[in-house]
Amino acid sequence: MDMETWFAPAIEMGRLVRQYRIAQEDEKEELERRIQNSAYISRLNTMQSFNSVDFLRGIVEEQKVNFIKRDFFLNPATPSFGGEGEAHYQLSYHRHDYMEFIFVLRGSYVQSINGVLHRHQAGDVCMLNPNVIHRDEVSGPEDRVLFMGLSAGFLKGELARFFAPHPEIAAFMENQFGRTDQQYILFHREDFSPVEGLLEQIVEEDERKLPGHHLVIKGYLVRLFGLLAENHGYTCHYQSRKEIEENLLAEILNYMQEHLDTVNRTELAAFFHFNPDYLNRFLLQKTGENYSSHLRFMRLQAAAEQLKATDKSVNEIIRELGFSNKGHFNRMFREKYGMLPGAYRKAWEN
Repeated sequence: MDMETWFAPAIEMGRLVRQYRIAQEDEKEELERRIQNSAYISRLNTMQSFNSVDFLRGIVEEQKVNFIKRDFFLNPATPSFGGEGEAHYQLSYHRHDYMEFIFVLRGSYVQSINGVLHRHQAGDVCMLNPNVIHRDEVSGPEDRVLFMGLSAGFLKGELARFFAPHPEIAAFMENQFGRTDQQYILFHREDFSPVEGLLEQIVEEDERKLPGHHLVIKGYLVRLFGLLAENHGYTCHYQSRKEIEENLLAEILNYMQEHLDTVNRTELAAFFHFNPDYLNRFLLQKTGENYSSHLRFMRLQAAAEQLKATDKSVNEIIRELGFSNKGHFNRMFREKYGMLPGAYRKAWEN
């Protein structure tokens, strides 16, 4: 099967999701019906447990794990059709109970894995162990990215023998390091055409589903992984819990900074795959302040910076930073800086 034909339903889904995001409220019901009844969503719902429509919108239930419904699946990434200069849509943090491979066939793909940002280019492959917490930036309209899911038991015996010359990968597959929820492997081949050729054959077998196709696919996968491991063109990544927490803290604080006017604890917790109460405890442990206190600190700091660097009125600044009550803002500002906002601006000017 031609790969562009195989990607067509995902591309159409990207257009529908874009239409939904910019649609008027009275248009959304019809678009949601089209999304729900699309070939892409129907296929996706046979593979994994997420409510696919919600997942594509970035709505992921807190602490939700995506479960695989079959031993093996292939799925094309849905591209983003944003306007010129518009940032690509970011999905929330999530995790799987299966091993996931991401193949970048064309263009690029951005992922944050355990709080570390990776920009994969054409020819890159990422292999994620089950339960690694990650989020994805929806790819652009010209990017072509393929996801592959494998259940824990699929190919286990064959790969254990096949990867004997590559002990790090063998241990990764066999879950022997005791840190498997924190592992991922990045592969890169300069000549990616043999990998693409095998992927096309696997897609063809999976689509046609002739008798014995599972065995044929297993054989192709063994060859595929052999190509990826060839010449040791890979890097294994292991992160301690401390490293993961430090990376996630930096991302959480950055997210809060970028959404100072609208962020709330429930939304923030859902985006980072945390329970809201756990998010509070996490921030308290790492910063010495709970969510509300730290957000207030960040907003007041931003207000002080704007008073120094802009000629915006105090009312404007209050509105932009999400404060709802001027009197309350003034009290908090004086408590932190020892004077009211107007006096602070004058003192800085002098």
